[in-house]
Amino acid sequence: METDDLIAVLAADKVAPKRPHLARRVLPGLVLSALLVGLVWQIRPDWAQAILRAPVLVKSLLPLALAALAGALLLRRAPDRRLPVAPFAMVAAMAACGWAVAVATGGDVMGNSALQCLVSIPVLALPIGLPLVLGLRHRVEPRPARAGLLAGLFAGAAATALYALHCNEDGAAFFLLWYGLGIAICGFAGRVAGRRMLGV
Repeated sequence: METDDLIAVLAADKVAPKRPHLARRVLPGLVLSALLVGLVWQIRPDWAQAILRAPVLVKSLLPLALAALAGALLLRRAPDRRLPVAPFAMVAAMAACGWAVAVATGGDVMGNSALQCLVSIPVLALPIGLPLVLGLRHRVEPRPARAGLLAGLFAGAAATALYALHCNEDGAAFFLLWYGLGIAICGFAGRVAGRRMLGV
């Protein structure tokens, strides 16, 4: 085979990038963040009763759903494919509509712990997101900024679900805004990290 032919074959090779064992890298960070919530932030004393109420259930399940979505997209076998916007748009639209209704009906937007919420989510996301981004360096990442964004969204959403175990602000006007902003900060940080750390 001629050299030019060999180069053409290699250039046409569309084998999916090697997938690192991301779950194995993320698990210790999840455990650490969970321990931080339990030992430092502390789980709210009435959590077992509160989780039976719809608002508390929503503020726990919504970030879990977002984490599952971001994680699934991050692990898919064709990371170079276009990122589907519809699922994220649907989650954002549902949250925005819920927040608007809550505010219109007199919901408290600021609560008593807005700043704590906005700081705690990125702090709890760091042990999850950093190993995840470092794990992504072991594969050829065709779209590094997007991979970083998904990693940040996953870490932020997972951290938010853990923080919800502590947070006693159950008003939708509060948690839809501040949880959403916390996750968005993590997503932006992940995007920046991905662009700088995962680029070829």
